[in-house]
Amino acid sequence: MIMIRPGTDADRPQILERIAEVFGRAHAQRAEHLWDWQWHQNPRLPTPGYRGVVADWQGQIIGTLSTTPAGLHLGGAPVTAHWCFDMLVHWGLMRQALREHRRSASADAPDLSRGIAAALLDHPAAGPIQLAKHISDPMMAIIERIGFTALGESGSLHRRVSLKHTLGRTLGPRLGGLIGSLADLALPRDAKPRLPVEVLPGAFDTRFDHLWDTVHPRYPAICRRDAQTLNWRYRRHPDGDQYQVLITGDGMRLRGYAVLLTYTKGQRRWAKIVDLLTAPGDHEAIHALAAGALCALRTWRAERVEVFACGDGIKTIFQSMGFVPRLTKSDRPQPLMVRALPAAAAGIYVTQGDGDGG
Repeated sequence: MIMIRPGTDADRPQILERIAEVFGRAHAQRAEHLWDWQWHQNPRLPTPGYRGVVADWQGQIIGTLSTTPAGLHLGGAPVTAHWCFDMLVHWGLMRQALREHRRSASADAPDLSRGIAAALLDHPAAGPIQLAKHISDPMMAIIERIGFTALGESGSLHRRVSLKHTLGRTLGPRLGGLIGSLADLALPRDAKPRLPVEVLPGAFDTRFDHLWDTVHPRYPAICRRDAQTLNWRYRRHPDGDQYQVLITGDGMRLRGYAVLLTYTKGQRRWAKIVDLLTAPGDHEAIHALAAGALCALRTWRAERVEVFACGDGIKTIFQSMGFVPRLTKSDRPQPLMVRALPAAAAGIYVTQGDGDGG
């Protein structure tokens, strides 16, 4: 019989093995690399250890769903909610298990009529409020069928930043940089920050706690962003010092911050605005941080930048700065998907950095 049960650290070897079989060895190696940081150091966890749901057939794990506490606050008060990610079902083992399950399942067997993926998401350990983003086309069909809905005005946006790195690959750094500087003049003009923006050289400090305490009760819904969480997420990441943080403020008072990620994939130089937080409606600070981010990323020769926009009218602000929707290969957007999210949280604020933490 197939059992749907909470996963534990004891399932780690099989979870990694299934990831390798379904998504490839590189994906499994990354999951193993992040495991202790993700499941034992995350300050949002009530106790250290893997969180998720697994489908177990005769001691073999045939499907997994990872979940992590979202640290969600509604109107300033914490509520229980989970980000759902890394869903997989091993199709070969699943077919064998379902044939045996249909033949010999007892009366108290789990309901698998909607499939194993749906059963994993329906398990109480995955609820009560579920959040997900960057969903593949096949999984989107499954979660829509079981009650997930898309949050309007949410999704990934992107825009070109600079042609210097692109031209530098073919013409050499010096000539490519010179011609790239001229070619960049044809790209959308970047507004100058109207507020002072500087790089944060060290850890997130008490100013970020004060910012969080001040602004989070003013959002309908937002995930935890105190200094402890930010330091875990961006300063103690196992991949090292890969994030840059920009801040703006008035003297010692922090008005907001933006977290930037630049990385090389193949021969391309990509970037993301991973996180951005200000008081709701502080468009002056949002513009300053976004403009400062574009200036910094151009200096760092990023070719293209991506941002996930959801809530507080931030999508409109980025679109006014030349960002356009980033679509999948099937030409569809990837909005925030939610299940059982209260109506009062409809204006939830979410960025790229919310979610699995990887």
